[in-house]
Amino acid sequence: MKNILVKTTTLAVITVLSLSWQNQALAQQTQGEKLVNSIQSVAQVKRQLKELFTNLNQCGTGGCFNGISTDICELVGALDVKVDGKIVGTMSGAGDTKLPISASDLKLMKKIFSQCKPTNYQYWNWEYVLHVGYDPTPQIDKEIRAALGAPKPR
Repeated sequence: MKNILVKTTTLAVITVLSLSWQNQALAQQTQGEKLVNSIQSVAQVKRQLKELFTNLNQCGTGGCFNGISTDICELVGALDVKVDGKIVGTMSGAGDTKLPISASDLKLMKKIFSQCKPTNYQYWNWEYVLHVGYDPTPQIDKEIRAALGAPKPR
């Protein structure tokens, strides 16, 4: 009887954990879908990126910087889905809506994405251990900001 109770309790705990992980995965998927679906044009993304870079100048270090640097990479990643994987090059976008992107904008987005680097720094602040953040070289950062019309870094 004791063995049956232990097995039943263990099964219940595993089931609850499994459902919790599934709910987390669905919540993350929903956030990603919302971001992708919010993109209507490359010009919109460029405006949002300019705003993110402007806000990044207001950050010192820590949570503000980490959050915005991650947002930059996620926005470019979401745009990649909308332009059918032309930015990242190793993935194909999903969905029916494919946005056109000019050669110059594609070059800019590839340059931004090239500065997105995986990190597990401050993993406790994220829903996942490994995430990607904008961590540019100073020269490329200046070039990207100039192309977006964003203020120079401090």
